[in-house]
Order: sequence, then structure tokens, then C-alpha cells
Amino acid sequence: MVLPCLRLDEWAAFTLEKLNRSKGSNFLADCLVELRDQNASKDFILLLEELLPYAQSVESYKRSSEFIFLKLVSELQMEARFSLDSILSLIAALSGDLKYDFAPFLPRLVKSLLILLNNGGLKNAETIEQIFTSWSKIIENLRFCFARDVRGALRSTLELRYYPSDIINEKMSKSMSCVLDLARPSQLQKGIKMILSEVAEQPERAARAGFLHYDMIVRLQKS
Repeated sequence: MVLPCLRLDEWAAFTLEKLNRSKGSNFLADCLVELRDQNASKDFILLLEELLPYAQSVESYKRSSEFIFLKLVSELQMEARFSLDSILSLIAALSGDLKYDFAPFLPRLVKSLLILLNNGGLKNAETIEQIFTSWSKIIENLRFCFARDVRGALRSTLELRYYPSDIINEKMSKSMSCVLDLARPSQLQKGIKMILSEVAEQPERAARAGFLHYDMIVRLQKS
């Protein structure tokens, strides 16, 4: 079918209408449809233009997951703060579709979040809340993967777990705690040893490791 010449916003609306008719096919498509009416900024519409061709099916964007991920994290900037919530929602949606395949992206996501926090995000309570709403969804999507590899979960999130901020430390500890719900005793033991090793390397980490370390010990005693 040949389409008439459409403005960018018209083309996005046309393509999203097609997605809307088959809503439920994947989380990314659902999220794009939902965000269509919530964010009309020019930059976000341009982003939709780039992502829409990949949202037709999970298979299509699994093949291009690297490009999609890099495109999304490149938008995590305070200059685009009015679109941050939408971008973070799309990243969470991507993790929901990719599941285990999203795990290799996590260290790079952590680095992008650190840059965002360091460049003004830490001073903005709304931004912090948006980050951890998305982060909690991502950890929930990966919890089966991380329950089988607690050390991998700790390794991927190390810099964010020890971020020098009490509120970030508290939110990280709580979100990582849900990973432990499904972990076997052997995985909890490995996690405890890894945290002790992290603190031994840098003793100043002790205060920020306390909650998660204690949580692991309690769970291990109850198992």
C-alpha cells in the first residue's frame, strides 16, 4: 500500500493506530500506544519515528535490540527531563519483552543512570521517582534470571548500589531485595560472600551494604 505524504506526527499516529488494533502483542508496542497521548514533544515524536518500525513484533526488535537500547539510553538526559518518564517506561517495557536477553544490557543501563543522577537527576525528586519506578519493573522482569545468579545481579548493579546518596541506597536495597525472594540458599551464600568481598576491597562501602547483607542473612536463616 502506498501512503500519501504525511507529516511526522500524522505518520506516527497512523502507525500507532495499526499497533493499537493489535494491542497486547508485546510490551513495547503497548507502551508506545499508551505514551502516544501522553507525550507530544517534538523530540519524543522523533524517537517514536525511529522505534515504530521495530515494534510490530517481539521478533523484529529482538534482532535490533542493541540499536533500540542504545537509542533509548542516549535520551536519558536532564535536558530531556519532560520525556524522561516516557523513555524510562520504554526501557522497562523492553526488559519485559526481552527478559533474560535484557540482562547483558543492565551494566550499561546502570552507567547511564549514574550519569543522569550526576548531571542533575539527584537534585530532582521527581526524576529519582521516575528512575526507580522503571528500575523496579526491570528488576521484577529479571528476578527469575537473577535468582539463579545472585552474584551476577550484584556485579551488574555494583556502582548504583554504592552510590553516595542515602535515598538512592535505600531504593536500590529495596529493589534488589525482591531478587532474593526466589533465590536458593546456595545463591544467598554466594551473595553474602560477594558483598563481604566488596566491603573488604573498599571498607567505606560497609554502611551502604548493611541492609542488603542483613536481608540475605535473615533469608538464609529462614530457608
